[in-house]
Amino acid sequence: MRRPFLFAALAAALSGPVPESAFAQPAKGAPAALERVREVMADRFRNLKLTGDPDRDFAELLIASYEQTLFLAKAQLDYGGDRQLRETAQKIQDEQQQKIDALKEWQIRSRQSDYRPQPNQTPSGEGPLDRQAQTVPQSQPQGSPSGAPSPAKPPAPAANTPLVAGTVQKLDEAAGKVTLDHERIPNIDMDAMTMAYRVADPSLLKGLKAGDKVRFSADRANGQISVTRIQKAR
Repeated sequence: MRRPFLFAALAAALSGPVPESAFAQPAKGAPAALERVREVMADRFRNLKLTGDPDRDFAELLIASYEQTLFLAKAQLDYGGDRQLRETAQKIQDEQQQKIDALKEWQIRSRQSDYRPQPNQTPSGEGPLDRQAQTVPQSQPQGSPSGAPSPAKPPAPAANTPLVAGTVQKLDEAAGKVTLDHERIPNIDMDAMTMAYRVADPSLLKGLKAGDKVRFSADRANGQISVTRIQKAR
C-alpha cells in the first residue's frame, strides 16, 4: 500500500518547479556593471566627433562599435553564469580585438604623409580622398623623377627610441606578434591603447608570457610599426 504513495511523491518532485539554486546565479554587482556598460555604450557614440571623411569616420565608428562589444563581453565573463553565453563572450573577445587592431593600424597608416588609399570602384580622381589630395600640392624631393616613389627612410636606432611601460596581453610567436596594453608612445605619436604589434626580431619574444609587465620601444618603418626592443619591467 505504501509503494503507490512513494511513486506519486517521486513523480510530484520530478515534475515540480526546479529550485532557483539549480541555475547559475549572476555574480554580485552584475546589475550595476551592466548599467555602467549601457551608459558607456550610449555616451561613446553620442560624444564621438566625426571628421567628414567617410573612410576615417567609418573606421572610428567601427572601432567604437567593436570596443563597446568587447566591454559588454567582459561584463558577461565577469558576472555571467551561463556556459553558452560565456563561450559567446569569450569568442567575441578573441575575434573583435583582431579587428580593432587592424582598423587602428589603418588609422596610423592613413595619417602618414605618403599614404594613398587602396584602389576601389570609385573612378580615379572622384573619391573624397582623391579630391582632398588634389587640393594639397605634393612636393617632390630634389633629384627624384616625377612620379617616382620616395625611398623608404630607415628606422631610427632602437637606442634612440624611448622605453614605454606596458603589459603583455597575448603572444603569437609564429606570426612574430605581441599584443600590448601600453602607455602613450611619444616618438610615433600613438595614444595609450591595447594593440598587436610585429616585432623586429622574433627572438625578442622569448621568455615572455601573457601578464608580464614590460618596457618596450616601437618605431615606424616602411609604413608599419614594429617593436624594436622589449624587456621585462623590474
